[in-house]
Amino acid sequence: MILEPAPASPVDGGGAIAFGVYAGHTGPIDWGPVARRTGRRGALRWKRWHYVCIAGAAFVAGLAIGDVGWAGTGFAYLFDRRERRLLADFSHLGLPGRSARVADRAGQGALSTFASRGASLRLERSQEASWRVAVRGHRFLLTAILEETPASGTLCAIAPIEGGVANCTHKTSCLRARGLAHVGEATFDLGDCHATLDHTSGLLARNTRWHWASASGERIGLNLVEGFNGPIENAVWVDGRIESVGAASFEMDPAHPLDPWHIRTVDGAVELTFTPEGQRAEDKNLLFAMSRYVQPIGTFEGRASGVVVKDLIGVTEQHRARW
Repeated sequence: MILEPAPASPVDGGGAIAFGVYAGHTGPIDWGPVARRTGRRGALRWKRWHYVCIAGAAFVAGLAIGDVGWAGTGFAYLFDRRERRLLADFSHLGLPGRSARVADRAGQGALSTFASRGASLRLERSQEASWRVAVRGHRFLLTAILEETPASGTLCAIAPIEGGVANCTHKTSCLRARGLAHVGEATFDLGDCHATLDHTSGLLARNTRWHWASASGERIGLNLVEGFNGPIENAVWVDGRIESVGAASFEMDPAHPLDPWHIRTVDGAVELTFTPEGQRAEDKNLLFAMSRYVQPIGTFEGRASGVVVKDLIGVTEQHRARW
């Protein structure tokens, strides 16, 4: 299936939403006119985040900048695969629109930032079709360039949301990374790493949950979700070709997320086993809002779109939110 180019906007001038799956980036994403039609809570339904995962033989690093309407959020971590533990991990809440600013687009001109209490995050699309990433704080310093290659590409999915309105997500896989990460006295070279980007902006349901799997290598990338946007954003990247795949099922033990996960799609295109090496988890309960999140880090094996997958580094995730 050859994907059509992404529309200029998820919403046209008449308010019609361009539901579907596409290749490439939309322009600016503005749900404001649609949000205002949904009543007093319309603006609070608007959730957006920008996430990057950088994975290599020695470590996996992740960061996210979010604006969930009532708060701005930012987190970053570095997981040492050899020691199988988190060497760095911080998370902050701040004021929406001030501490956290999420780009209104996923392509050229995108800039997402977070700054609060001695920590800062920055994710910026440069003029050279590459991304600049910076993390500073809590003894953790990372500076990286993420470069597009012939194997990389961006999937754009615009989906209706049960209990909400609509969501636009962009997933970019198989980016080549270069740069350095420092945690205290330890230094990590990003020279063998590949990266995944996730830019999401939507009018979401009050209660949202999903299982997710994401990985990125030199030739192969994965994005699979059960719940939320699934199956519209389910895809496999093979040498720059993006192949949509069917609805995914995740077999895992919620009480033991470090046990193996088994992931399949109904069309038979994907059959994978994910073996965790460790995890990052966060549990926030603010009475009016809640987020319970666990993200195991490890490797995928099996097959995807006719390709044998072995030792592909990535993450899975179980997330439940009331926002």
